[in-house]
Amino acid sequence: MIRKPFKIMIAAALAGTALTACGPVKTGAAALVGNDRITIAKLNSTVDKWSKELPKYPGAQQIAQQAQAQGQQVPFDPSSPQRSALYQLVDMLVWDEVGRADGVSVSGGQVDAIIAQNGGLPTIDANVLAQGLPTEYSRDYVKSVVLRQELMRKYGVTTAQDQQSQQQALQQVAGMYQRAGRRLKLDVNPRYGSFDFQHMALGPVCPTLSKPDSGTPTTSGGVSCQA
Repeated sequence: MIRKPFKIMIAAALAGTALTACGPVKTGAAALVGNDRITIAKLNSTVDKWSKELPKYPGAQQIAQQAQAQGQQVPFDPSSPQRSALYQLVDMLVWDEVGRADGVSVSGGQVDAIIAQNGGLPTIDANVLAQGLPTEYSRDYVKSVVLRQELMRKYGVTTAQDQQSQQQALQQVAGMYQRAGRRLKLDVNPRYGSFDFQHMALGPVCPTLSKPDSGTPTTSGGVSCQA
């Protein structure tokens, strides 16, 4: 059974200036997120594993197509597997920091329950592949989704009685995400774009910063490149 994309989007725009890279990343790094260094080699290896697994899960492409038909951007950057994978890896690390700072954690039992409720591991694997990651990240991805659910429940996003209250709750959670990124001093190699915290997404690759990877659009992911 093919289910709708297993993903949570927080559709809240934050006021103020977007945070971007704090400085030049170290040689060989695709991104620095606190003490975590996502190397270009690791990113390429992740994408290689994803590309080998994808043909084995025809449901993954169906999930992506269904999401796209509903106006969702799945995977994050259809023209760049590297950007799609990097966005997911960075996003999970930032949400981990949000949960740590707010004292919200997710147990293995919660992860198991969500997997069971959503068609079992094969269905989750297909969803994770649709997002641009290999299946080795399936449990990490589910954990990140459950963490967001817990945070949104805690701050009233899912229980708000009116649109204004829901928007205020969303902004509160999104603000926590922004502050987590500031604490982590998130820095993305400009060849993959820069992280735009105002839109909670990986921004476009700007030719003035670095020559973009082949096929990477300059209009996806939040902010526009400056002339």
